[in-house]
Amino acid sequence: MRIRRRQPLEILSISALDIFASALGVFVLISILLFPYYLRQPSIEAAEKGAKAELSAAGEALEQRERSLAQATERRAAAETALAAAQERLEEAESAAAEVRAAAPPAPEPEDDRGARLAINDLDLVFVLDTTGSMRQEIADLQANLIGIVRVLARLAGTLQVGLVAFKDHGEEYLTLAFPLRPMTEGNAAALVDFVDRLSADGGGDDPEPVDEALRIALSMPWRAGAKGQIIVIGDAPVHAHRLRATLELAGKFRSDGGQAGPRTLSAILTGGNRESRAFFERLASAGGGRLALHQGQMIESVLLSVLDGGGENRRAAR
Repeated sequence: MRIRRRQPLEILSISALDIFASALGVFVLISILLFPYYLRQPSIEAAEKGAKAELSAAGEALEQRERSLAQATERRAAAETALAAAQERLEEAESAAAEVRAAAPPAPEPEDDRGARLAINDLDLVFVLDTTGSMRQEIADLQANLIGIVRVLARLAGTLQVGLVAFKDHGEEYLTLAFPLRPMTEGNAAALVDFVDRLSADGGGDDPEPVDEALRIALSMPWRAGAKGQIIVIGDAPVHAHRLRATLELAGKFRSDGGQAGPRTLSAILTGGNRESRAFFERLASAGGGRLALHQGQMIESVLLSVLDGGGENRRAAR
């Protein structure tokens, strides 16, 4: 009788064990199925962080592009405004030139040969341009007005060749950078404008600059025999003191190389600087037989005054 009473208990114990074993098996099975997920969890979190970082970087890049686009739009608007102003000045200059040509020539006056100065048969013109950091505004001015200058001079001269020598100081990006004298055909004019557009004002730091090095390059260009030759030095700093004499001799040599080869003069446009700078530019223009213009207005005005007014006296550019 006792054995029969204990039998249900054994059966119950075996059923509980089965249930436990089954539950354990289910747990193990679920663990096996979920194990790869737990293994991938760190990589998923890392990928999520990487995606967030990339999204943040993309957002910053987009903001930077938008700022750059806004700045480019502003620069384009400023350039279009400057171009419109230059076009207006060009039309005024062309109108004035047409009036001069249409008017009857005045009686010759020994004291004033301004009417004769407007007659240019053939012109070779080379700019010698300081491109150190203090010349930022003047370079931007020349970039905006260069095509207007070329067009006006092309109307006034029988034929026109233009070249340019840019210079910095020793140890800078370059010492001299030259665009040789070329006839101002449509293609060459575009190449000249592109050359000047790529110039930037930086470097320098001290006043003296290698003006003599740039002048030597300018004098070596292919100047035409019989054409009027003109060099215009544009800057705001004197030459290095130990090169002053050599610089003035170069200006004098260019002037003396005229005669049968055609009249040649060297003029200067002073864009700033101090008393020492002005004294140097006055002596340079005097040695070259040209005139000094104190730049205070638009570059187109200073350049045209230097070319059309000839030599013999200093000149302050109109505002």
